[in-house]
Amino acid sequence: MNRIEASAPTERKSRLLPDPPSTSLTAWERQQRGLTLSLMTLPTFAMIAVFVLPLLVLLWMSFGGGARDGFSLQGYRDLMQPVYIKLLLFTLQLALLTTVLCAIFGYPLAYLMVNVSSRFAAWMGVVLFITLWLSFLARTFAWIIILQRRGVVNNLLMSTGIIDAPLELVYNKLGAYIGMVHILLPFMVLTLIPAMKAIDPAYVRAALSLGARPARVFRDIYLPLSLPGLVAGSMLVFTLAFGFFITPAILGGGRAPTIVMAIRDQIQQLGNLQLAAATSMVLLVFCLGLLFVYDRVAGIDRLYDKGGK
Repeated sequence: MNRIEASAPTERKSRLLPDPPSTSLTAWERQQRGLTLSLMTLPTFAMIAVFVLPLLVLLWMSFGGGARDGFSLQGYRDLMQPVYIKLLLFTLQLALLTTVLCAIFGYPLAYLMVNVSSRFAAWMGVVLFITLWLSFLARTFAWIIILQRRGVVNNLLMSTGIIDAPLELVYNKLGAYIGMVHILLPFMVLTLIPAMKAIDPAYVRAALSLGARPARVFRDIYLPLSLPGLVAGSMLVFTLAFGFFITPAILGGGRAPTIVMAIRDQIQQLGNLQLAAATSMVLLVFCLGLLFVYDRVAGIDRLYDKGGK
């Protein structure tokens, strides 16, 4: 009798507890899990096929893949010629100066968009996005109309008596710089805005309340906190400018040759695919090296840190 009474509470407790989950899966559940796993990994393999495989083919071609002579370093040896070194140095100069000018003009513009009223900032954002929606080619030809000898700028300067003869503003290095800065400036501004919005206004108000001048507050507080955004925007603009083709080719008029134009000539005129592939790989390695240097100095994770805190 005591054994029956002792087992009764145990039976009642076992009825209240849920049954342990079954470790065995049915055939349908295993098939469903396999399908889910396949759908999750499919985008990864698609990205590898779209981005990684062409790079591997390009690397293979740069070492003479597909050529009759087989494996060769001739493409990289040809890049040591003075003409290609000169083109590479000018491309670096073009990208660097474009980045500096975009930072000089883009930082005040981003600061204005962050600190003005929301309605005015919204209209400025619309204008900024409209410039991005327009075609690079259309904006480049628009600058030809503006900067040519009988264009808007020269006609305005001559009508006001500032100049007597039209200035050479296009089909040279100056025209290439103007077009590059105009096209890449929105990328700098859009990268700076989130970094500036992440800055806590309490820091600025506290410094001003303690008697610091606005110039010192900007130099010691605002600028350092927005520096990660400025660096990220500079990296983005420099990388885009380093591989830009349309604007320097059209607005430069052949007087602002870049290494990217050399790749076009290597394919269309010389028919040297190995040299073109080797040149492309050098550009890729240079950009990856830039990212590596920044990661060693500041850390890539700081690009996503709020205000660099």
